[in-house]
Amino acid sequence: MTLHGRLLGFASSSTHPRPLRMIQGNRQPDDRFRPKDQLYRRCKIEEIIDGHLTGVSLRLDDMSTNWSKYSKPWDVIFDYPGYGIARFRVLDLPTDLPTEDPPGATVASHSFRPQHRPCQNNYAHTEIWAFSEGQRKPRVNSNTVKKEFRQLMSDRSLVLYLP
Repeated sequence: MTLHGRLLGFASSSTHPRPLRMIQGNRQPDDRFRPKDQLYRRCKIEEIIDGHLTGVSLRLDDMSTNWSKYSKPWDVIFDYPGYGIARFRVLDLPTDLPTEDPPGATVASHSFRPQHRPCQNNYAHTEIWAFSEGQRKPRVNSNTVKKEFRQLMSDRSLVLYLP
């Protein structure tokens, strides 16, 4: 079966039961990410330009994804017919932003890391968290960091399936 056909078949729970790999059950969180692991994210058509996600479509505060270790790409559109699929690799996440301080200001360095946050019906659920000075930052306040993050992740994203 082609990827396109598989994607269409899993887009709606009314036609297929939720795959067992998606159910958390007794499994605990696992934060052993490898650089080449992929993170999948659903997207809308207006969030895509030239095969990449737009910067404005990318959240900095706990962006939701699915981890390839426990997910197939099409799991992110289960129950979301009409959505597309984009991916990042763990190694794509920036580790030292901003690359330059804005004129006349100093901005603390920010890094971004995946955190496995399983849900009952989506064990692969993973959030991208921001850290600065060794502490998690639930909210990124620097406009410079926001701008650089969005541009880098837009460039590094790849749309696997169009909505």
